[in-house]
Amino acid sequence: MNLRQHYEQFKILDASCSVNLIVSNIWITLVSENLRHGNNCLFKGGVVDHIEVFSLAQVKVWSWISSKIRSASFSFSDWCLEP
Repeated sequence: MNLRQHYEQFKILDASCSVNLIVSNIWITLVSENLRHGNNCLFKGGVVDHIEVFSLAQVKVWSWISSKIRSASFSFSDWCLEP
């Protein structure tokens, strides 16, 4: 499976464009954080830390949603408890 096919699997067929935009952003953030973290481990001697990858992705997605989508009015703690 290539990257494009993987991305296409994250689309929700019956969902609105705005929902798919959020889902796409989540996918892009997770992939980019995995690549960034992997490069840090490979080239800078970093240690694999899956919790760090997930936490950074969680912060970035929440930040993007709360700044771009006006109807999103939830705190970061709410997002962490029930994304």
